[in-house]
Amino acid sequence: MIAAARAMADMNVQVRDLYELYPKFDVHVKREQSLLEAADVILLQHPFYWYSIPALMKQYLDTVFSYGWAYGKKSGVLKDKCFLNVITTNGTRESYRTGGHNRFDLAAFLVPFSQLAYVCKMHYLPPFVLFESGKISELQSQQHAGRFSRFLQILAGTQWDVPQLQQLELINDLPALKEN
Repeated sequence: MIAAARAMADMNVQVRDLYELYPKFDVHVKREQSLLEAADVILLQHPFYWYSIPALMKQYLDTVFSYGWAYGKKSGVLKDKCFLNVITTNGTRESYRTGGHNRFDLAAFLVPFSQLAYVCKMHYLPPFVLFESGKISELQSQQHAGRFSRFLQILAGTQWDVPQLQQLELINDLPALKEN
């Protein structure tokens, strides 16, 4: 998926690989805030480790999305931007259902991100998910990357509707992303 996003640099899609940029966890807060201010959509692409995000991404959120800048009485720089998770998980879609193997719907595990978007006055969108990431074939992985690329093209264009996207369980369910 990162390769698909990087291939879209000419469509104003920017990839920030935190582990590549900050291997010593020394996040440049002001630079990252400046880039977020310029963005219309913020995607957190990450593996779903123990129902959460990798350590560096957590540090990034804790330091970059700071009080007074991202939220608080005198903030608003992120207002009306769209925010979503793009995740990979070894579990099946069915395992992320109430009563399933993981006991809860996937949305229940993503409440902290939904709340971050709410506090920052952003629009939280459903996640885009690659289920069974360690078990799928190379072809299935390429097909998923193709759907992700189509989604990025939709976001880079002007033909998308936030309330329509918010009604989906997963961005994967967007009809424009279904296989032909």
